[in-house]
Amino acid sequence: MPTEYVPSGPPIVRNNQPVTPMAPIYTCEDCGFKGAPFGVKRGDQVLSYCGWRDGEPVCVGQGRK
Repeated sequence: MPTEYVPSGPPIVRNNQPVTPMAPIYTCEDCGFKGAPFGVKRGDQVLSYCGWRDGEPVCVGQGRK
């Protein structure tokens, strides 16, 4: 689950209202690294991890460095 959202581009107009595009920032499930780039979807939930090893997302300890 994203911990927060940040602006990801210039405002656009939708239904005659300005809207700022927002991108989610994910946190690693194991070490807490903010901005975890890899994830896997299990059911309705997205699990996020800070690394990639052996063809799957895993925690590589980015939040502990």
